[in-house]
Amino acid sequence: MSEARAQLRLGTRGSALALWQAEHIAGRLAEHAEVEIIVIKTTGDRVLDRPLNQVEGSSVFTAEIERALLDDVVDIAVHSHKDLATACPEGLVIAAVPERADPRDRLLVHPDSYSSARGVLPVKRDGVVGTSSPRRAEQLLALRPDLTIKDVRGNVPTRVDKLRTGRYDAIMLAAAGLDRLSLPLGEVRAVTLEAELFVPAPAQGALAVQCRSADADTVTLLKSVLHHEATAVAIDAERRLLVWGGGGCHLPLGAWVSKVDDAWRAYAFLGANEPEEGAPRRWGVKTAATPEAAARAVWDDLESGEFTGAGPLGGKRIALVGRAEGGLVLGQRLVALGAEVTNVGVLDIEDVGAPDLVGRAARLKAGDAIAVTSQEAARRMGNISVPSGVALAAVGPGTASALASVGLRATLIGRGGAKSLARELPVESGAHVLFPCAESPRDDLIRELDTRGVTVEKIVLYRTVSSSTPESLGDVDALVYMSPSAVVAAVTMHLEENAPPCARLGMGTATCDSLGDENLDVIRPKGSGPEAVVSALIKLYAPSA
Repeated sequence: MSEARAQLRLGTRGSALALWQAEHIAGRLAEHAEVEIIVIKTTGDRVLDRPLNQVEGSSVFTAEIERALLDDVVDIAVHSHKDLATACPEGLVIAAVPERADPRDRLLVHPDSYSSARGVLPVKRDGVVGTSSPRRAEQLLALRPDLTIKDVRGNVPTRVDKLRTGRYDAIMLAAAGLDRLSLPLGEVRAVTLEAELFVPAPAQGALAVQCRSADADTVTLLKSVLHHEATAVAIDAERRLLVWGGGGCHLPLGAWVSKVDDAWRAYAFLGANEPEEGAPRRWGVKTAATPEAAARAVWDDLESGEFTGAGPLGGKRIALVGRAEGGLVLGQRLVALGAEVTNVGVLDIEDVGAPDLVGRAARLKAGDAIAVTSQEAARRMGNISVPSGVALAAVGPGTASALASVGLRATLIGRGGAKSLARELPVESGAHVLFPCAESPRDDLIRELDTRGVTVEKIVLYRTVSSSTPESLGDVDALVYMSPSAVVAAVTMHLEENAPPCARLGMGTATCDSLGDENLDVIRPKGSGPEAVVSALIKLYAPSA
């Protein structure tokens, strides 16, 4: 006579993904038990009019299901492991953790908003990205501060539909959920982000099968049929970081623990102002003999509140070639992403007594313009007034920021260098353009405006001279030249003759052109300003799908 099969009631949420998970587990148990699926509506399913971090309680997708277990309404429950609190309610136990699916995040991009020039996050500049996760929001802003983060709610198909209808330029979802549902995406572009770069939530991609701790037979059945120990120990280590951080799903924490040869490696990310106000966004990575030891080591790094040297550019040595004290904004961004940054001073700046800059600016008329193609010039213009109807144009965001630092607002910000800026200037033939600049600027802007019949008045504000003492490059992975004059100075000082094999980038189109003029191979960032260089370096060095 055959042994009687167990009768199990399985509690689950009613979303398409939750039902897939429930049916998957029921199928795994089919040889051993008859499983009835019971749908339970949770707080997270009911409250859709505000972000999850504004919904009271940390178990918005699990509390009602756990109550059904305790009340003997269901016998087992299947959860997305990352939705569970770090401690089970008294009387319940996670009896089995099945083998994990893909833990990574996936970026879905509307076809009209896809931009390969933006590197590992190929969303158009200033795009709107939908996510309800503080962790994802913090990592998106760490990599792309130009993006706008907007809350998105609903199940997976609903979120994808919101993307298709243009409410967002992109959305972030777990790769495992998309894979499990096999949703047709049509023209939507999908980019899977490597976990070393974009650290997933603790336990992302894993399931948890829960039951009453007193139901010994059920515990034994679930463990024998479903449990995967290697996944379980990695998940446990990841969730310990949540405990040490004192937070639940609202803590902007990413954690991923994986086996590497005979050791375990923990990758982590912690958002800004955690664990205390003023702490920067930062990555961490540590290797140890056990999952918990690796997790403990990486948490100690994050808890210090300092940059850890880990991140998308972790371990890379990048030299900024220009003024000894130049590149402050770019340098800070690169350090925040894990790079080791040095400034190689090849230039000194000497002020030049400008012939009546204030008076010449005051004489401009409506329809004229002021064109600024360097940050050095911008920082020397704080005493002028821009007449009404006169355009103030900056070659890129960095120059616009330098103008803002002296109280001037650019009315036009270029994206493609001086020649492109000249084409964009709202001036007609016969207009007058004031051009504050270095003593020997590139003539791209002047030549382009000359073809349009526009008069350019060059106002020399400073000169660049080579530093008297050449600096050694040392062993570097990348050289970033900060200006055309930095290229000329470096060549004059024979700096490149002793340069190691490495990547070369230029800050802005004119700098890249200068590198080309010197027959030096150059990686041209898409756009101008520090963030264009950052994006190019991440694309060059960060883990890719």
